[in-house]
Amino acid sequence: MSSFVLPLRVPATVLSAGMILACVGCAETQSPPAAIPEAAAVVEEVVDESAPEEEVVVVEETVASPADEPPAADHDSATSRITKLVELLGSATDDSRARVVAIDEITTLNGDASLTLEPLSAALADAEPRVRWHAARAIGLIGRDAVPAIPALAKLLNDADPVVVTQAAAAIGHIRDDDERAEIPADAASIYASAVEPLVATMVHPDPRARRAAVRALRQVSTSRQELAKTVRKQLADADPIAVMPALHTLADMGADAVPFLLESLDDPASRYWAEVVLAELGPDAAPAVDPLARLAREGEIAEKMQAILALAEIGPAAAPAVPAVIESLSSSDSSLQYVAAFALGKIGAGEADAALREAAAADDPFLASLASWALATIHPDDAALQAEAVDRLQGGLTSDVPAVRNAAVEGLSDLAPRLGEPDRKALAKAFAGLLTDPMPTVGLAAGGGLIRLGADALDALRAALAEQPVRNDALEILSVMGPQALPALDDLVAALADSDPVCRSDAAFAIASIGPEAKAAVPALEQVLGDESAEATVRYTAAYALGKMGSEAASAEPLLRKLVDSEDEQLATVCVWAVLKIKPGDKPLVESAVPKLRNALQGEREMIRLEAAVALGEIGPPAASAVPMLEMLAEDDPSSAVRAAAKAAVRRIRP
Repeated sequence: MSSFVLPLRVPATVLSAGMILACVGCAETQSPPAAIPEAAAVVEEVVDESAPEEEVVVVEETVASPADEPPAADHDSATSRITKLVELLGSATDDSRARVVAIDEITTLNGDASLTLEPLSAALADAEPRVRWHAARAIGLIGRDAVPAIPALAKLLNDADPVVVTQAAAAIGHIRDDDERAEIPADAASIYASAVEPLVATMVHPDPRARRAAVRALRQVSTSRQELAKTVRKQLADADPIAVMPALHTLADMGADAVPFLLESLDDPASRYWAEVVLAELGPDAAPAVDPLARLAREGEIAEKMQAILALAEIGPAAAPAVPAVIESLSSSDSSLQYVAAFALGKIGAGEADAALREAAAADDPFLASLASWALATIHPDDAALQAEAVDRLQGGLTSDVPAVRNAAVEGLSDLAPRLGEPDRKALAKAFAGLLTDPMPTVGLAAGGGLIRLGADALDALRAALAEQPVRNDALEILSVMGPQALPALDDLVAALADSDPVCRSDAAFAIASIGPEAKAAVPALEQVLGDESAEATVRYTAAYALGKMGSEAASAEPLLRKLVDSEDEQLATVCVWAVLKIKPGDKPLVESAVPKLRNALQGEREMIRLEAAVALGEIGPPAASAVPMLEMLAEDDPSSAVRAAAKAAVRRIRP
């Protein structure tokens, strides 16, 4: 599912900024389990000797407030247990899992920092990454009393393990967030300040979890937005350009909170362009930047003007005050500015630009004329003549020799398609299907997005594509994104399960899974695939996943799935136990073996698997308490917003 699932899971952005830049040749219900009285019992009862070596991690957790503290009598007992756990932490040198359990139990008891900070800080140097993960988390949850540990945490920002880096950054942010003193003492202020540069450097870390955690921590520890902006600008200026864009995406993840910082950056020529890039990603959240962006659209360098206009386009109707500046660019002698201006006026919905857009629509430049026609049709959706003119021009662009023009034509037509009749939409789908193999990948992606947006009207074209080897797998991926709308293609999908190509079989099973219980007619074929020990592992995984998505409609597959729960193939066992719980929810004997497997599935590469594992753990509820650490990490740092939301919901269900 590599080509379309992620970029096209949301509606395609019409006439994307990247397309235009390419065209003009410009860069672009109970509490957690109670503590066990004796330290030895903690290890004996909590450590699962059969568990896989990879341990789960907590990055983010709410620090208990004074109101949550136990009564005095319980406090003495908790202190005694913490003392024993600290002793265990120092002595269990041959068993890293025992050290992890001791750290987590100390965290649960929320003990006195005078007892726990030193041993936890020592654990930051442990040879096992998972021990370092848990120790960093535990220190962060101590709060402001852990300020002396910040330098050690800052050193961990250079750790080879990305989760260690993530937790270290999060811990620094937690400590500062907990420090609510009206006036921070000079020594503590100095320690906080010392963490800024290491955190800024982590903004270009290759792992998105580490970047997100660093940005969040910076929001806590930095006292001067101007100084922070200066430090960030220097870091990004010195970084490899390949590393800069992920950092910018991470800034965009901050949403409206990033705008004040970005406004500072617009004032500096060295950072202006990348600040505009991030503002464009923020879309409507960047509305406070309309005035300075309008100024840059008039006064900046060419690249700055273009990116400012593209940012205004993504802000949309709220950028109306900037329309006069954008209209000026539409009459520029520079064609690149004309292109982005026409695009922006359509996105903003600038009715006052009609005269300028009509003039541009009559231009000799076919690309400008198409953009202007699309903009007019977008601004006036009820004007049939404008719609027809735009569709006619854009259809002509589908056969252009210029890839960016083909791309613009696909995306523009995709945007206008809801206003077309069914025959025209089906004809459009056929044309888009023919572009799936376009030599320019962005055109193929745009065509895939257009087919998804056409929905049921694209089914005939997609079913025909299933019979064509070059586009078959692309069609399967698009059908999987369409979900229940793909039901009329079920017979074709079942036939694809018998194909000799394992990728085709796997994608067919995934598409069937996306249809859900209504695809129950595919259950026998999926059972056959799952039971075929000669089949590729990935094919069997997706077959089991599809059966689970059927729920009770796949009851006949339960015996086979239960048998495979004990498979030596850990991934197959994981998806099978998940599937059984979907078919027969509430099976308590199965939960005990399900939780460790589902917990590990949270670390899978495939977004949908992480999502489903998080949902399943939430459905299990309090018995899935051991998965809370990883769920909390996903809730803050997973690259997918859907997974973050599912993980957050699961934590609420497990720890109401």
